Order: sequence, then structure tokens, then C-alpha cells
Amino acid sequence: MKFFAILILMVSQVYSSVLSDFQKESNSIVESTRKSVVSVKVSKEGYASVVEPEFYFGYMIPEEKIYKYKIGGIGSGVIISEDGYVVTNYHVIEEADEINIEMLENNRKMSYTAKYVGGEEKLDIAILKINSKRKFPYLSFSTSPVQVGDIVFAIGYPFGFKQTYTMGIVSSKNVSLKVEGKAYNDLIQTDAAINQGNSGGPLVNIKGEIAGINSAIYSPSGAFAGVGFSIPSWRVREVVDEIIYKKTPERGWLGISLIPTDLIMRKVMLSDVPKGGIINKVYDGSPAKKAGLKRGDIIISIDNDDVENDEDLVNRIYYKKPGDKVSVSYIRDGKKYAVDVVLGSRPQNSEIELSQAKTNNKEENKDLYYNFNGLSIRYRDNGAYVYKVMPDSPLKNYFKEGDIIVGVNNKKFSDFNSMVSAFKGADISEGVLFDIIRDGEPFYLSVQVK
Repeated sequence: MKFFAILILMVSQVYSSVLSDFQKESNSIVESTRKSVVSVKVSKEGYASVVEPEFYFGYMIPEEKIYKYKIGGIGSGVIISEDGYVVTNYHVIEEADEINIEMLENNRKMSYTAKYVGGEEKLDIAILKINSKRKFPYLSFSTSPVQVGDIVFAIGYPFGFKQTYTMGIVSSKNVSLKVEGKAYNDLIQTDAAINQGNSGGPLVNIKGEIAGINSAIYSPSGAFAGVGFSIPSWRVREVVDEIIYKKTPERGWLGISLIPTDLIMRKVMLSDVPKGGIINKVYDGSPAKKAGLKRGDIIISIDNDDVENDEDLVNRIYYKKPGDKVSVSYIRDGKKYAVDVVLGSRPQNSEIELSQAKTNNKEENKDLYYNFNGLSIRYRDNGAYVYKVMPDSPLKNYFKEGDIIVGVNNKKFSDFNSMVSAFKGADISEGVLFDIIRDGEPFYLSVQVK
């Protein structure tokens, strides 16, 4: 009995010692990081039009007046260099006219102006520069990937209050989600409390290094509900290298552009999947073209992550390198397919040649005319040229003169008769998918007019 009493006493002493050491380590992390975490306060000008009465010689005359006002916003940030570069979220400073940085110095609050120097809106990362020549305390990015179970601290200024620290663990990693329309990928999930105003602040590891940038919470009420997310440090560091140090990263390139699908598009393309982005362009010489992807295919996922539009596409492959392989799932003619595509290098020239079907010129001098719901159409070179839109046409808000219709409900034109047949089979009250060219650019247009 005496032995067990001694053993319990020894265990309690060891446990107390471990807790004491952990407490000291936590205090050390706070002390080494608190001066580098800042509050980001922004303002932008807004305008309001108000009609007010004015009196002239006893008569009341309404007069419009324009009032200017300022809208404020708050967030957090972290200094990453001694010359005053700050990382925060793009949504914190978006459309800001003025940016102010507040920080602690010798237990006093100091304020500096700052300017936006660059960033990546799609990744929700912004880089600011404090307008000062002094040297600032800063934090370094972690070079080691986080692991599930790692202890982390979320630092920031929630709701504009004083600087706060919350502790938790890495609950998951490589998480994808959408918050307020923004797509996020490869996120770190943590149970450390992240509230409004924490956006842009750092998630630090037990070494006091930046493991991520706090970016989003998932909660029906907007307040913390046990799930917070951070952009991993390796992603942020690549943007920093590109913006500040002018290093050009190698980006993988698939070579397509997408537009979101709607019910009409999915119906015409025989897709039973309530999501996906339809390929609007395929570029010549691109990996997508080499893999057999075609305009009109509906991309539903890349590496099993859902894709609905160009933003999703960019996020899925943004940090892939040339030579990386991705699995593309798509729908063609109502059937699901998957293909592995080896990404190429993004061309430097901004003018990328589009893959276009070769024009059949056998009727190049022969014009034939047709009218479809108030659209006066001239058939030529396998296309229906819109040369006039009648004022009472139900399609007047969708088409303009000069548009070229090259397909109706996924039916292409080989001659005048096939064009007429396609239009006769189209009912705008049921919904019609038009494949058109406007100002030299092809795109899909779905129309339904009851």
C-alpha cells in the first residue's frame, strides 16, 4: 500500500512538472510573438443620394444632395520582415481607401499607415507595407508541414478588441470549403477559437513560427463554433516570394476555361450531376487538348475536389507544378469519364491561341435568311449571323447585332437546312442553350423566356 502511495506521489510530481514546463513554454510563445501581430483597420468612402426639401420664396423644391461617408473594417495581420511587410487576408483590405496598422510597443498602442503592395485575391492573401523606415519585430514562416494533433495558437484582434491568444490543435489538413462565395483549398482546420476580426492573424506553432494565416470560420451564427481554418504557411510563402522578392513560381497549366452550368445547360448536355463547370475554351497545344478534353465537356471534379467555375479550377491547380498529374472527371453526352492529365507550363505570352474548329468555306458567298423569335439571322459559313434584333423580340436582352450563333441545344450547323431544323426544335419557354461567338470570343448562353 505504501508503494502505491509513493508511486501516485511521484506521478503527480512528474505531471505537475510537465504542466509547469508547458506553462512556461506557452508564456514564452506569447512573449515572442505578441509584438509582431497587428490590428488592421481600413476605411473606404461611400456615397448616399438623399432628396431633401429646399425653400425658395415660400415654395418647397425637392433637391438631391450627395453625402459622403466612410465605412470601416477590422482584421488582423502579422509582420513578416523587419522592414515592415505585413501579411493579412485579401478580404480584410479589399477596396480600402485607407489602411492603418496598430501594434503594441512597450505596452503602448502605436499606429502607422500602410499601403497595399500585392497579393492573390483568389487565395485571399494580401501583402501590406508599413509606411515607416524603422525596424519591426517579425515572425518567420514554418518550414515544416503541420501534422494533425499539433498544438497551435491563433492570435488576433477579434471584434476589434485587444490582442488575444487561443490555443488548440490541428484537427485536420488539406480541407476544401467555400465561405461567402470564396473557394478555399488545402486549409488547416483547428479547434483554436477564431472569431470575426481574427482574419489575417497568424496561426503559430509551439516554436512561435507562422504555421498558417487565419482565414475563415464555419458557423451558422458567424461566431466561433469549434471549427476554424487557416491558409497553410507554404501557400502564403509562395505569394510573399512572388510579390516581395520577385520570384516567379512555376505554375501548372491545364489549358481550359470554365463557366458555371445551370439547369438548361445540364439538361441539354444530358448531365444528371447538379454541379460542374462547362468547358468554354480549350487552348491549342494545352495538356487538356492533348488529353482529349473538348469544348462542351462538363468538368465535375479535379482530384475528387468539386469544380464549378474558373475560380475553382484555379484553386485546384494553382500550386501544382508542371509535370504533376491530376485526375479530371467530366461528363460528355450524358456519360461520366475520368482522365489523368499531366500539367504543362503556363505560357508566358498572354495571347494564347484558342482551338477553333476549321471553317467550312464551301458556301462562303451564299447568304440565306431566317427569323427566330425576333432575331433576323443570316446563314453563312456554318454560322447564324444576327444582323438585326427586333425591338419586340423576347431575346432582345440576350443578343446583339453581330453575334454569331454556331449551335443550338448542342446541335451544330452543317448547312442552312440543319440550322433551320435546330431552331425549329428549340423552344425558349422550355429553355435553350445557344453556343455563340461575340466579339471573337466563344461562350455558352442559356435562355429561358416564359
